[in-house]
Amino acid sequence: MTDELLSVCFISQKIGWAVGARGTILWTENGGEIWRLRPSNTHAWLEDVRFSDEKHGVAVGSGGTILRTVDGGDSWKDVSHNVKEWLHAVAFADGMRGYIVGEGGIILRTDDGGATWKDQESGLTTNLFAVSVSSRDDAIAAGEQGRVLVTKDGGRTWELQPTITSAPLYAVAYQGGTNAWVAGRGGAILRRSSAVATVKISAPKIAPILRLGAAPRLKVHDSTGFDDGDIPRAVPKDRKPARP
Repeated sequence: MTDELLSVCFISQKIGWAVGARGTILWTENGGEIWRLRPSNTHAWLEDVRFSDEKHGVAVGSGGTILRTVDGGDSWKDVSHNVKEWLHAVAFADGMRGYIVGEGGIILRTDDGGATWKDQESGLTTNLFAVSVSSRDDAIAAGEQGRVLVTKDGGRTWELQPTITSAPLYAVAYQGGTNAWVAGRGGAILRRSSAVATVKISAPKIAPILRLGAAPRLKVHDSTGFDDGDIPRAVPKDRKPARP
């Protein structure tokens, strides 16, 4: 095959999955020596895939696509419902709790292993490209304009963490506390140096419905929490580079 692959996930040393263009899903059971196609029943561009165990996994992508498997990838069901935004990343804390981030600041949360998803209202209208979790309630998301969001309560509130870069951020690695790194355009790699003042985003009083419209923009404090001491500023683009 020649289709572009965008994400890979291994649940053990032997078993792994990869996803990519035109609904491509691949599976290996021998550590990547041989990969086999699995039917996805979609032509969507799949950006990310994560499994909570050998049977249960979720893949996300263009047009709000959310695919779920409960049989180790042999079959996939579309559970996206009313989501239309391009979804860029998914992460699971355990077999039940997971998060998805994507276009227009969308953040979704599941409490049933990916069968259903609820909007967490990030408070941003800029795109989010990455998410990482250290526990059920502790997660970090990152995206355009150097934006980094943190939740400690499972997404009921999100706090905007100021950074020293305006470069789009495409990757997050988070292990809890100050053990957090983000990376993005122009070679930007930032690490969390300490806990700092943040802007808290309160959850709406009325339960959100996918999607209610543009969320308010936030003001950013001048303090920095992600810093490597020598990261140049970059001019942000409107969104992640478009897929062909």
